[in-house]
Amino acid sequence: MNIAVMQPYVFPYLGYYQLVGAVDTFVFFDDVNYINKGWINRNRILQNNEPFRFTIPLVKASQNRLINEIEIAEYDKWRKDFLKLLELNYKKAPNFSFFYKWLEDFFYSKEYRLIGEITSDSVEQIAKLMNLPTRFLRSSDLSYKTEEKQNGQDKILSICDILKADQYINPKNGVEIYEEEPFTAKNIRLRFINMDDIKYHQFERDNFQSALSIIDVLMFVDVSTARELLNKYTLTTKIGYNAIS
Repeated sequence: MNIAVMQPYVFPYLGYYQLVGAVDTFVFFDDVNYINKGWINRNRILQNNEPFRFTIPLVKASQNRLINEIEIAEYDKWRKDFLKLLELNYKKAPNFSFFYKWLEDFFYSKEYRLIGEITSDSVEQIAKLMNLPTRFLRSSDLSYKTEEKQNGQDKILSICDILKADQYINPKNGVEIYEEEPFTAKNIRLRFINMDDIKYHQFERDNFQSALSIIDVLMFVDVSTARELLNKYTLTTKIGYNAIS
C-alpha cells in the first residue's frame, strides 16, 4: 500500500493533489500543531493577474493548539466575501461558470466551524471531482503513538505500521527531513514526488503565475485536463532526488 501523510490545507496547489493521486491512502495530519503563517488556512489566487493571498480568519489560532481544535471566525461573512472575490477576478476565465457554481455548492454544503474540517473537505471534494480513487483518513482517528519524544518521522512510521504501508511518498521538501534507513528497516520504500514544470493558459499568457491554489487551475482548464496534469511528476528516492537536483 502506498500512503502519504500531510497537514490539511485549504484548496492547495496542484502538487498537493498530485500527491493525493499518487497514493492508495492519504492521511490528513490533523492532530499536530497549527502552523502560524503556513498554508493551512490560506492560499493564493489571481487578482489583477498577480498572486493574491487569501486567508480564512480563525479564532485564537496558535502553534500551541492542534489543527483540528481551531475554529473559523465568522464563516458566513468570509464565505460571502470570498465568493465575491472569486467572481470579480475570474468571471472571464473559460471554466468560470462551471467551477464557480461548484465552489458555491461546496461552501454552502455545510456551516463549517473548524479549519481542520473545511481544509480536509476541500481536498477530498476536489479529488472526488477529478475521480481519484484515493482513500482518505485522519490521523486523529488512528491509534498511533504520540509520545512527546517522538519526532515527525517517528509519527509517520507509526502511521505506516498501522496501515501496513510498503511505500511512503512525501513532497520533495521532505528530502532534508526524512532519513531512508528507518523506513528501509521496516520494509517501507521512501519516495519523493516532484511536480514537473507545468503551465496552463491564464489571462496573461506571457506572465504565468505558478503554484496558485487548485481554484486557479480549475477556473482555466476543465476537469479532464486538470486530471491529466496530475500525472506530470517525477517520483524518486532520496539518493535519486539529490542526484537530479
